[in-house]
Amino acid sequence: MTQTKPGRAGKGMVADGLALSASAGITAVAGMVGWVLAARLLPAAEVGDTSAFVSGFLLIAGVAELGLGPAILRWLPRSGAKNRRLLARGYLAVLLGGLAGSAVFVLVPAGADVVHRLPAGVLLFVPAAVGWTLFQFQDAVLTGLGQARWVPVENGSFSVLRLALLGALAPVVGSLGLVLSWMVPTVLGVVVVTVLVFRRVRPGAGPGELPDRREVVRLLAPTYPATVCVVVLYNLVPLIILHRFGAEANAVFFVVWTAINALDVAATAFVNPLVVRLSAEPEHARSLVRGAGGRLFLVFAPVLLIGGVLAGLLLAIFGRDYTQGTDLLRILLAAQLPRLAVVLAVGVHLAAGRGLGVAALHAVTALAAVVLALVMPSQLTFGIGMLVAQGVLAVVVLADLRTRLPGARS
Repeated sequence: MTQTKPGRAGKGMVADGLALSASAGITAVAGMVGWVLAARLLPAAEVGDTSAFVSGFLLIAGVAELGLGPAILRWLPRSGAKNRRLLARGYLAVLLGGLAGSAVFVLVPAGADVVHRLPAGVLLFVPAAVGWTLFQFQDAVLTGLGQARWVPVENGSFSVLRLALLGALAPVVGSLGLVLSWMVPTVLGVVVVTVLVFRRVRPGAGPGELPDRREVVRLLAPTYPATVCVVVLYNLVPLIILHRFGAEANAVFFVVWTAINALDVAATAFVNPLVVRLSAEPEHARSLVRGAGGRLFLVFAPVLLIGGVLAGLLLAIFGRDYTQGTDLLRILLAAQLPRLAVVLAVGVHLAAGRGLGVAALHAVTALAAVVLALVMPSQLTFGIGMLVAQGVLAVVVLADLRTRLPGARS
């Protein structure tokens, strides 16, 4: 795997963005199919226990990655001949973070209760959490190396193997089969990709530079708490809706919220190649951001429009009761349109090493969603509030980008 030259064509950046967005879509669809399959193969109680187990190691992975996934997108293109050293340090830090996070989880009472609901829960949880921490970090590594096209291959292979193992093992060993269907493909994916990366990566052009302690602190100190905030946000808002409006209302909201989050992850993935290019070519910041923003809109605006038109039909797949979320889905899809500007701005701040900018945008988004979920009288008014909040934030970030990208360096 050779590092891509900084002058690669703009269409390559778009292809990388589409590949990463496709990967996010594959993962989201496979995840939904997997839980539907699990519900048909296992008793509801076992699905409930196992879903808590899976949510636990996914949460730990989001926290234990230490924010190094987004950071490596900025640092790797500048590392030159020192890229292998940077990768080794990054992998080691993420590995230690995963070990520490999983150890804390299995020791605290709430985590222990989740883990011990399954046979050999501790023995399974640690490799599952550490494996997933490394697995998601590798997406950023491949993107930073200019090999984003392999991310959907990796995640697609993982998804196919996970579903195959679930179908084969769940009827035989129950909830243990569901856990193994996650853990085995994860560990295999980590081993295969790690070996390929360190065997085939070549030193980049020039002597390169590694981030010093000051830059690491400047970027990670503000962005890591914001990243954790976003990870918690995806899980906290449905819990607030559950507490306020009950289980039936939350079932509808959860499906809608999961779909919106999947689109948000896909848009973020589309912007990640821009972070790599901006880090390598800051002198072309204005043209790169303008081009990436235009393509981001052209790719996702039709998806949001089609989703809004077909919202009722899409929700009907889950059952007639879920169609009551049609208006909420349409409003939140509309809110994702101005959200694209916010996602683009996060990428620009990240590429420039402005951790405070990244943190501010993530924190405002998370705070708005949590506050609205707590105070709005209905799910529909929550959606309207999100639309207004994202619209206001988009106006602010677009004005800020105009001042930060005058045409030369950002």
